[in-house]
Amino acid sequence: MKKILFVLLLGVAIQGLAETIVKGTYDTKKKRYIELSQIFEKEINLSYVLPSDKKNIVTYKTENYDILVRKSDLLELYNKNRDKKENNIKNNISDKDKKLDYVRNYIAELVENNKAVIYERKTKKEIKNIVKVKYNNDIYYDAGRGSNYDGYKFYTDKSLSQEIMKFDIITQFGVALHSSLGDNPYNRELTEKEKEYREKNGNHFEELKGLYEKAVQNPNVEQKISY
Repeated sequence: MKKILFVLLLGVAIQGLAETIVKGTYDTKKKRYIELSQIFEKEINLSYVLPSDKKNIVTYKTENYDILVRKSDLLELYNKNRDKKENNIKNNISDKDKKLDYVRNYIAELVENNKAVIYERKTKKEIKNIVKVKYNNDIYYDAGRGSNYDGYKFYTDKSLSQEIMKFDIITQFGVALHSSLGDNPYNRELTEKEKEYREKNGNHFEELKGLYEKAVQNPNVEQKISY
């Protein structure tokens, strides 16, 4: 009986982590519909201890958070697949520093592997638990066609209200994973091929269509569903 109960509880826990939140907004100024899907990947517990020598610490500054990592850890990742090795890097880096744009993904990798310490700058509070979220951002224009971007983000908790790193993409490639989309599928008749694809993948099309219709009726205001 205990074993059955454990399996049931485990199933509920996994299902909870796999919840998908979808936000839809119709932008009247740019005449486009924006659909953002967010899926919980995992929770990350941070317990890393930094060296006492501040010269071996790099602080990566985002809009509201300071992410501290060991300089040697960061250089190890940077030099991993490079012929020309670096032996030093700045102690303070801003996420607005375009010349060091590449660093953000190494910082993200260290965060995910519990090799970083994060502070909320305003309160100086150390953030011990964060969540990693996978997202898909679809944009459909009234004039036709659209774009998709996907990647990962870190948030302070499951409310997804506070992003830690204020940029669109955290991927191994360091650039946005972009693909082109066809016309908005929510305001037209689907082709047979599209119908087959959606039925096969079971992607909650009717719920998403309802979200679109609600967003159009209430423009410039974010609407939300979850499943």
